[in-house]
Amino acid sequence: MKKYLLMALAVFSFSSNASVITLDMSQPFVNYGNQFTDGTVTASSDSTTLDMFGNNWVAFNGPYVIDSSTILEITFSSSSIGELHGFGFDNDTIFDTAADYNNGGDRYFQLAGSQTFGVQDFNTYTTEGSTVTFTVDLGNYLTGTFNYLVFINDQDQNGVDGQSLYSISTTDSSFAPTAAPSAPVATVSEPGVLGLMFASVLLLGASRARKAV
Repeated sequence: MKKYLLMALAVFSFSSNASVITLDMSQPFVNYGNQFTDGTVTASSDSTTLDMFGNNWVAFNGPYVIDSSTILEITFSSSSIGELHGFGFDNDTIFDTAADYNNGGDRYFQLAGSQTFGVQDFNTYTTEGSTVTFTVDLGNYLTGTFNYLVFINDQDQNGVDGQSLYSISTTDSSFAPTAAPSAPVATVSEPGVLGLMFASVLLLGASRARKAV
């Protein structure tokens, strides 16, 4: 058994490096769905974080390519929880009641808010001022190519302005059109597919050998 485990660990030591890229939030954006009511939307000095203040929805031009293996890490914080905070994808800048609200709920991901819209699996942000990172296995929800990436900071209450911060990272180099120029490029170790298969065979053989004793 010990021999098999050592061999499996050796296989896992041969791995490929995947670059972690962070989206460039300094790119031009447009008013999405005529929902930019008030406030400001800016990028951090290193272009890695989107700062949304007030009551606004914005869309960044793509294309954004999503396949079955696309995973995003969304780092989010908000000074005040309004009606809706999250992100999503669309092929135009019109928020259509039928196509987007009624039939497009799988393209939007809610992170916080008193109202309910879109995928609810990540709607767990409840502590104002805290910073939370969500790992979204995007390919489990939708695939395809979309023209726009949408960010939502919906706060309709008069006299209350929320500040939401968004940052998105991924190892899928084909997902985003631009990466933040000032962001450090990190690498993470990912076991190769063949290595995983070989290790599984070894461990299965070890299990069968132990049962036969």
